[in-house]
Amino acid sequence: MKTGRVFLVGWLLIFPCLWSGYGSSAEDALARLYAQGNSAYQKSDYAAAEQYYLQILNAGAENGAVYYNLGNACFKQKKLGNAIYYWEKAQQLNPADRDVRENLQLANLMIVDRIETPPDPLPFRFLASIQDILSIRQQSWLVLALFMGANLFFTLYLTLKSRNAERAVIASLVFGILFILFAGSLAWKVYQRDYSRRAIVIEQKADVRSGPGQENISVFTIHEGIKVRVLGAAGGWYQVSLPNGWNGWLPQNYLRIL
Repeated sequence: MKTGRVFLVGWLLIFPCLWSGYGSSAEDALARLYAQGNSAYQKSDYAAAEQYYLQILNAGAENGAVYYNLGNACFKQKKLGNAIYYWEKAQQLNPADRDVRENLQLANLMIVDRIETPPDPLPFRFLASIQDILSIRQQSWLVLALFMGANLFFTLYLTLKSRNAERAVIASLVFGILFILFAGSLAWKVYQRDYSRRAIVIEQKADVRSGPGQENISVFTIHEGIKVRVLGAAGGWYQVSLPNGWNGWLPQNYLRIL
């Protein structure tokens, strides 16, 4: 569980408009909810802690520490799917948070479904590892720095002579290659955020059907905590796809969109 008031700084930086009409009273109200949630959690009243943390999110203020604590509260109540969902949300905001990563690793070991998929090629694994470390904002700044570095060293190459020029062009090539790799990773991350919807199954056991409706046959069964890709929606149902390529339909209330 994460404690303290430092989490409020993130909200003030990310959502300055939220505070313009409320000032310190809104900050104090959220801080009280956070403290009440932490107090309830420490007293093992995990249901109450969950409700306090949800009130913070419902107020429109997102924060990795709140999502992390909310995941912990759900995990203590044996709500594996919800716990994984909230930890995934925490990781989106704080990709380098070790506690979040370790909790997700532990929770994923508890998922009933084991879907075997071939490993991705090495370049894709490298890009995926970058995505797990940096947020979109951090990676955007890194891409900009690499682009400027490549151009700076190329400019030096054009102005210098002899051996120093060779070093400058090598440095420019290194920065250029890194720029391409990180820019590709950033583009993929933005695409996943904006166009490739992912979701966590929160129903303990769910029958995936051949069409959007209970009248359709069940094609396979999955369990809470598994991450799926959302392909479409119709009549209160989502069409989902598993990492192994299986797809079908689930009621929308069985899922939480990331």
